[in-house]
Amino acid sequence: MTPTLTHERDGHVARVRFDNSARGNCLDDTTLRDLVDTLETAAADEACAVIHLDMAGRHFCGGWDTSAFGRLRDATVAAVADGLRDSDAALHRVRRLPVPVVAAVRGQVVGFGAGLLSAIHLPVAGEGVRLSLPEARFGFAPAGVGHTIARSVPRPHAYHLLTGAATATARDLLTWGLVAQVVPDDDVDRAVDALVDALRTVPARTVRAVVQVVESSLETGRPDRAYEISAGTIVAGLSTREASG
Repeated sequence: MTPTLTHERDGHVARVRFDNSARGNCLDDTTLRDLVDTLETAAADEACAVIHLDMAGRHFCGGWDTSAFGRLRDATVAAVADGLRDSDAALHRVRRLPVPVVAAVRGQVVGFGAGLLSAIHLPVAGEGVRLSLPEARFGFAPAGVGHTIARSVPRPHAYHLLTGAATATARDLLTWGLVAQVVPDDDVDRAVDALVDALRTVPARTVRAVVQVVESSLETGRPDRAYEISAGTIVAGLSTREASG
C-alpha cells in the first residue's frame, strides 16, 4: 500500500495524518521529507496554535524502511554519512516548528522512530509502548538516534538500548523525558484530544511565544532570547487589556 498524508485545519488546530500503517509507519527519504514539509506548511498558518499529528495504525513508527538499504551497498562512507545528516536535519526542522506538535504514541517505536519521537514537542504514550533500537543486530551503529539517546538517557541505559540488549517501556520514556504523559492504552486518544483542546484555548501568538522560549533556551543554554520574547507578550497583553478596558 502507498503511504498517505493528509492535512486539515479546525480553528487553531492543524491535523496532520500519516498512514503507512501497512508497514508499521516506517519512513524513507521521500516519506520523511513529505511529512516534514506538511508539518511546516501547517505551522506557517499564523492562526495555527498546535499541530495534532496522527500516526495511523497500531504502531507509532517502525523505523527506517529496510527496503532502502539495498541501494546503499555500493555507497561510500561519505555518502551514507551525508544521508544520515540529511535525515537528522529533517527531524531538526520538526523541533524548530513555531508551534508544538502533539501526538499519540502507540505500540512499537523502532530505530529511527526514536528520533521522530524526540522531535515531537508533546508526545502522549500508551502504557504498552515499547522502544527498541535493533540496528546493532544488523551490524549498524545508530547515528543520529544514538546521539539523541546518549543525550537523553543515563549513560548505562544508553548502552543498554543502543546495543539492542534492552527495550524501553513507556514508563522509562516518561522518566527520561522522552514523552510528556503515559496513560492506559485505551485512553491515549482521549488524552491527546484533551491536551489539544487545552492548547486550543490559549492564543496562538502566546503558544508560539512559549515554543520560542523553550527552543531558544535549549539551543543556546541562555535566557537572553526568552527575555525578549516574554517582554513582547507582556507589552502586547497589557496593551490589549487597556484597549478593551
